[in-house]
Amino acid sequence: MRYIFSILLLFCFADAANLLTYNIYERTDRVDIMLSFDSPYEGKISQKKGANITTLNLSDLTYDKLIEKSINSSILQAITIEPNKNSTNVILKSKNNLAVIASKTVDGFGLRIRTKPIGITKNSKQVVTKNISTKTPLETKENEDLIDGRYLSVIFILAIMVIFMYWLKNRVTSKTKQSKNSWLFKSNINNSTSDNVSILHKKAIDNTNSVVLLEFQDKRYLVMTGNSNLLLEKFSKDDIKDDSDFEKAFEDNRKKLDEYLKIQQQEDEKSDYRSKLERY
Repeated sequence: MRYIFSILLLFCFADAANLLTYNIYERTDRVDIMLSFDSPYEGKISQKKGANITTLNLSDLTYDKLIEKSINSSILQAITIEPNKNSTNVILKSKNNLAVIASKTVDGFGLRIRTKPIGITKNSKQVVTKNISTKTPLETKENEDLIDGRYLSVIFILAIMVIFMYWLKNRVTSKTKQSKNSWLFKSNINNSTSDNVSILHKKAIDNTNSVVLLEFQDKRYLVMTGNSNLLLEKFSKDDIKDDSDFEKAFEDNRKKLDEYLKIQQQEDEKSDYRSKLERY
């Protein structure tokens, strides 16, 4: 029976964290005590206040040494770390009342005990025996504020991206509709969905421009396509019946084509000249 009890006790101690080191950092407005553990600390912290003494009990924490250290500070004068069965006591001695805040690091391998002075009142001279037993937060307040700020930043950026994508989608859709409603074939709600544009004849002028005969709703259009679209002439369905009629319409508009291509060439030369001047 004794062996069984010893084994159970051993398992209980195996779950407890061990205190490895401690460090004390003195500041003008506070004194911080940093504790380091060999495993993430998951125990509870209870606080007991008395006259000039504050005792913190860290459950499920083992330590095999007794530490007594004096501190040359107006806030905290001495600290004692002592083992207490399956827990460890951190005793803080001060001349004045202290505000004690215990916060764990994110990974749980460290604990910061921050002490700050508080105002002295009439009730501060009385011995206070209030027990506070709360589970230590897994993250410090600074880390919580940092994480909250990151979450808000990510949400704000995602909202901006959604608004931008919605605007871009509407812009592309409107441009697509405008391209469909060209100057030559404007959309008409009375047109049936069966209306189609047919290419009857096509003749190349140069490497980029061509003359095309199109048929749309019993009308035929002679159009120059390429660098720009130019409506040359409009015919009825019976005006152009075969290739010879198309060649005749092409020759009749040849002068207009040459003049337009000449103007376009001059504009291109001017544009090239301007771009060269800008480079210089």
